[in-house]
Amino acid sequence: AFQGTRITSNPMQLIPHDHWMWVDSAYPLEMWCVVPFKKPEGGRLSRDQNVYNKYLSKVCTYILEHAFATLKGCFQSLHEVHLKIQTEKDMKVTIYWVLCCIILHNMIIWFEEEMDNMIKCSTDWAVNEGSGLDDGDGIAAVE
Repeated sequence: AFQGTRITSNPMQLIPHDHWMWVDSAYPLEMWCVVPFKKPEGGRLSRDQNVYNKYLSKVCTYILEHAFATLKGCFQSLHEVHLKIQTEKDMKVTIYWVLCCIILHNMIIWFEEEMDNMIKCSTDWAVNEGSGLDDGDGIAAVE
């Protein structure tokens, strides 16, 4: 399934330069894809490889849990998905539900950043326009 995704066909378009993804051992090793060490057939991993895999797993789990906790904090509907997943269609509905929440969350972040920039530009303009003005009371505007 991973081989059929957009990211495998053109990773440089989707992943910025000097960035990479942490993934599990089912994924192939790529320049942009950090995977755990796989046990060689009939062999064992070294102590360092086992330690690396352990910490990689902890980091990935922490990031994933944090991401879902953030989403659940924004979208009450994700606390309990009240759908019985019995068919492929049920699964798709659930996936789309979560994807919609992710998209909305990213839009909220973007709009908040844009609003902050607009407010900053607006207040900067007001301060610049008002600097040095004396409205007749003998007190100049504060810079």
